[in-house]
Amino acid sequence: MHLKEVDANLLVVLDALLVDASVTRAAERLGRSASAISHALAKLREIFADELFVRAGQRLVPTAKALQLAPTVHVILAGMESLLRPAKPFDPRDAERDFAIAASEVGELILVQPLRLRLEQIAPSVRAGWMPGQGPEIIDALRRGQCHFAIDVESMALPAPDIHVLKLYDDRLATLARFGHPLGAQGPDAEAFAASDHIAVNALPTIELLDRELAKMKLACNISARVSSVLAGLLLTLDSNALLTLPHSLALILERQFSLLRVAQPLGDISIPVRLLWHSSYDRDECHHWVRDELAALGRQSGRAA
Repeated sequence: MHLKEVDANLLVVLDALLVDASVTRAAERLGRSASAISHALAKLREIFADELFVRAGQRLVPTAKALQLAPTVHVILAGMESLLRPAKPFDPRDAERDFAIAASEVGELILVQPLRLRLEQIAPSVRAGWMPGQGPEIIDALRRGQCHFAIDVESMALPAPDIHVLKLYDDRLATLARFGHPLGAQGPDAEAFAASDHIAVNALPTIELLDRELAKMKLACNISARVSSVLAGLLLTLDSNALLTLPHSLALILERQFSLLRVAQPLGDISIPVRLLWHSSYDRDECHHWVRDELAALGRQSGRAA
């Protein structure tokens, strides 16, 4: 295959198909007919000697070759957009963009929602949408352009060099209990703390972090319930003597809203890093860079509160 065989418009089509997984939606995104997109896909299959996409019901599923090409295609198109972009200085007040941010509900509450409020004030046509996501699937979503940022509070491993990471701040753990809880009046010792009922939220590593410290004293948290969300954990906490341990920045919000008690931990400060992830293809995107800076500023505010 020679470079002269590849029309840049074909890469635009490939990128749209990777994002939309549909000929029809890709056509709508690019303002072309579905037949034009199908013709471009046929040419791409010939150039790369691969099916690139196979149909699964109403969706197009990328092949291994298409997934391999995706990061490079994103970088090429981002570079072309940067090259052709007018030299007018970026002004967030004039920008019109939609950004998808993948995060657990913790990330949504402590960063995405404050970002939305901030954007409404200074860049009303720049919008931040939340999408659920955590763990390895976030990396795939970033590569495919399905999300533009990801907020990591799970400390997941990142083996991918094309994913950039910015540490926003170190949060710490805080333990909450219902009003009138027996442990609220005085700080428990490690043994009493461990023996109390604890709620484990699946999306958070908080119990594991507590157990790491308790293990030094040959103790472990007595887990009374494992729940799928912070909301489920909150409702159980309000209706029982179980303890709920969360990142401090989120605990601050919940204890104010629901009149919860803060239970003193006998283990000292245990930190949990909060990180921002994005794909390298957006490095030269001025609006993306600006939103990234806004998230970093909000992170610094949360870090000071923590």
